[in-house]
Amino acid sequence: MAGCYTAAEIQQRLKMGRATFHRLRHEGKLPFLEELKPRLGRVVRYRADLVDTYLAGQWQQPAFGRLKRIR
Repeated sequence: MAGCYTAAEIQQRLKMGRATFHRLRHEGKLPFLEELKPRLGRVVRYRADLVDTYLAGQWQQPAFGRLKRIR
């Protein structure tokens, strides 16, 4: 398991376009994303453990904003 993912890596794992990812992130519909700070230049990094938990179907937060996984 990696320590962090970039936005591009998460988009690839979710099979989601860049615009859709950013729109949902700004609307708060991707609750498992927690941005790591400080940024490395302009690169935004997210906690890998939370993303992996969500992708494994073990996310225990309220269902608001959950996405259907594409298999």
